[in-house]
Amino acid sequence: MGMLHEKLGLPKGHYYLHVAVLAGLPASLVSDLASELERSPAQIAEWITVSPGSAVMSIQAGEVFCRLIETLDALLELHEGDLGGTLRWLTTPNVVLSNEAPVELLVTEFGTRAVRQAIRAIEYGLPV
Repeated sequence: MGMLHEKLGLPKGHYYLHVAVLAGLPASLVSDLASELERSPAQIAEWITVSPGSAVMSIQAGEVFCRLIETLDALLELHEGDLGGTLRWLTTPNVVLSNEAPVELLVTEFGTRAVRQAIRAIEYGLPV
């Protein structure tokens, strides 16, 4: 598990994360992540489509939140901890992703796979 995953205190292991998402991740994680990323909670809430004022995330919002954390951790590793570079890549339209910002694709599993594929291509020096 990556740096943000641990800092936010998310359960370790996919099964336990699955159980936590089904139970409803605390919406306070949005503010915690916003603080870590030096962004506004409203920006994070928009990325994961969480309803304002909710105490817990819906299953869908929880899944997107977890995908975001996994993607951020992979990008932070790729960018050697450079938060600015990580956020730029995540929020900038990408030619490989049909000129969509990677963060916008995290709402579906297939979009997330496309983002991960682009990250792996960068990691291994493949054309992107």
